Amino acid sequence: MPSKTVKKEECVWIGIGIDILKKSELYYDIIETNKILVKKYGSKTDLNKNCPHLNLYDLSIPKENLKYIILKIKEILVDQKPFIIKTKKVNYFSFGIIFLEIEPNQELKTLHKKIVKEVSKLKGTCIDNDYLAPHRTYTKKQKELLLKYGNPFVLDQFQPHITIGFVNNQKDTLANICKELNTYIKSNKFQVDCIQIVSGEKHKKVNLNF
Repeated sequence: MPSKTVKKEECVWIGIGIDILKKSELYYDIIETNKILVKKYGSKTDLNKNCPHLNLYDLSIPKENLKYIILKIKEILVDQKPFIIKTKKVNYFSFGIIFLEIEPNQELKTLHKKIVKEVSKLKGTCIDNDYLAPHRTYTKKQKELLLKYGNPFVLDQFQPHITIGFVNNQKDTLANICKELNTYIKSNKFQVDCIQIVSGEKHKKVNLNF
């Protein structure tokens, strides 16, 4: 009797996050700092083309599960009230990412946990190739999270931030660049009343208001 062939899942990347909308004063501050990174320091991240955002959770999922994930997040947001997020200073990761720090926020943390725990139930066996790249290094805890949730930086490893750009410049230290950019950040808060879900290589977007 021939053995049953198990169909391999067709996986697709999704990102779940919070866009910094144009109605926020912070949006224009971030765009201004990004322009400086692009023109002066050669950043390839152009936020005029890609809206600045705060990532809540990204992972790869079975393509057929996307519609169910959208419905699940809609359910999560039924009782969600708008809230304010406050930012801190411009900082950097050692590999070159320049970002805006986020002040600790319990509402943000709770929303993140709800989304991760519900969406991860629909991740199947998919793990995004970017998280499996050879240059990636993880702690034991992060490896466990990657296998269970498809992302090593969730739950107690979640570090909310808004990426401003990427710098690979040996002439200027990242610390000095951040010090310069901090002078352009005048606003320090924005309201959250919508979640965005982007998917696939073309980054198709779904907006879920609450």
